[in-house]
Amino acid sequence: MPPATHWVVTASFTDDGSNAYRRADGTWSRALAEAGLLTEEATGKVHAAQAVADEQRLISDPYVIEVHASDSKVEALSARERIRATGPTVPIRRPDSGLRR
Repeated sequence: MPPATHWVVTASFTDDGSNAYRRADGTWSRALAEAGLLTEEATGKVHAAQAVADEQRLISDPYVIEVHASDSKVEALSARERIRATGPTVPIRRPDSGLRR
């Protein structure tokens, strides 16, 4: 994986626990590709701190992650954040899915 080129503020939506990524305009998205790219980690930390004050009911626990951004996509650098962005690594069995054990 290439080195970090940008940083993104991420959190979790309080209503359903799904991923939240802060857009450049300060709103929140569920898609990493829509995240506002920041060129300095320190700026990301300022945005994360501001998000705590501004969005206490919409999101929880904002923090900054490193990403690599190219013309075609944005990729999280850590394994944890790649899994968060793309979904679980194993199929999830839900009681209502029709799958039986």
